[in-house]
Amino acid sequence: LWSAVAALRSSVTVADWSGRMGEKKYIGDQSKRAVIGDSNTMKRMMDDAVINVMLEDDSPFVEDVGLSNLKLVIGFGSVAASVVSHIYPAPFPKNWWVLLACCAWYFIGSGILQLLLSFVELESIVLLRYKDAERRGKRASGINVTSHFPRYQHVYTLGITPLPSGSLALFSAPKFKPNPTREGRELPQADYAQIHWSVAEFFDEEGVFYEDKCMDMTRQFLDHYERESKRIAEQEPKKSK
Repeated sequence: LWSAVAALRSSVTVADWSGRMGEKKYIGDQSKRAVIGDSNTMKRMMDDAVINVMLEDDSPFVEDVGLSNLKLVIGFGSVAASVVSHIYPAPFPKNWWVLLACCAWYFIGSGILQLLLSFVELESIVLLRYKDAERRGKRASGINVTSHFPRYQHVYTLGITPLPSGSLALFSAPKFKPNPTREGRELPQADYAQIHWSVAEFFDEEGVFYEDKCMDMTRQFLDHYERESKRIAEQEPKKSK
């Protein structure tokens, strides 16, 4: 299976936006390797590389931690309920109502976290806001970075969707929907963008991860997204006139 995937490397479009990555050579990090076919580990390694690029010092973004903080509050509240059920100074069955309330509180909190993961966050890997969001205006308050890598497939999809009202309003933000799989680029349209890469671009036959290459290609995609988004933003006032 991997030999068939690796054979695609010569035909995959992995270019910068003029057509080629150039002559830069990459060396795989021997300390970072995955078992070929372990899609979860491979996806996590690529996701981590993407997040590192998005949060670099010269990136226009910082992480929007609003939703993460909300999840922490809910999680700590659920744990606190279990603690109360253990230390409440009354023997069973006199404390039955405390146990019932604590169990209900714990399961409600756990249910909320599961609902957020299953129906709100979906395939999101990081939520970002612009460092200069006020200057850019409400339209460009932030972005939702998502990734898609199904099991038994070789194409990794990286997507960007707008986050108009911040991470706490992710439930109402546009959802990421992968386009039909094909290697290469998808130009941004009204703040939406995605790109498909074969994982054979970032892993060799022994599972060694070429992190620098993944990060360079992510930077190119992000730069291209920024240029196209600015161009679209500049055109909108002209259309309204």
